[in-house]
Amino acid sequence: MKNSKQLYFEMPNKTSLGVEDYIVTDSNNFAFDLIAKMIKGEINFGLISGPPYSGKTHLSKILIKSASNYKSSYIDRDYQNILDRFEASDILILENIDKVKHDKAEKDLFHIINLVKENNKKLLMTSRKSISEIDLSLKDLKSRLNSTLEAKIKEPDDQLMELILIKIFNDKQLKINPNVIDFLMSRLVRSYKSINLFIEKIDKFSLEKGKKITIPLINDLLK
Repeated sequence: MKNSKQLYFEMPNKTSLGVEDYIVTDSNNFAFDLIAKMIKGEINFGLISGPPYSGKTHLSKILIKSASNYKSSYIDRDYQNILDRFEASDILILENIDKVKHDKAEKDLFHIINLVKENNKKLLMTSRKSISEIDLSLKDLKSRLNSTLEAKIKEPDDQLMELILIKIFNDKQLKINPNVIDFLMSRLVRSYKSINLFIEKIDKFSLEKGKKITIPLINDLLK
């Protein structure tokens, strides 16, 4: 990326979560394929695991948007009465199931997995941990999850990292020179969390200083 044109597109000042906004590379293609199969009706349930900020919620939103004529329920960590929510929905999204902490929620989740196919409903689960790493007290639930199709999102490769940087700056409507992207690529840790937290930090720093985001400004922040 050597030309001096600024990377800027007319986009709303919010995170874009459409299917066209999801960036697919070797790091996350299995997760995207899992969603595509659920949308096509090839599978009824599955689990996407991956680190924080890796796009699991984005994929959940794509599934919900694809089925706008159906009733969807989205639950993140508040697993009270999830069985009731499932019965009232066609699609149930359970984010961060690795955070399930009480026995009733585990039993309800076990029943939900058993009921998905026979009720022709869809269940998408996400987790920051892979299935093998999730600590559960209910052995039957652990067994069910072990037989569940899991798509793991890996930390970003160079291609995905570069595109994520561009997308986040665009979502924030920040005009960035390509040499800033190259500079960040050479210095940031290859992790979704590091990328997102650093951009939040440099965005705030640039506002405080009343300056555009440039390499000298980034160097000032890193001092």
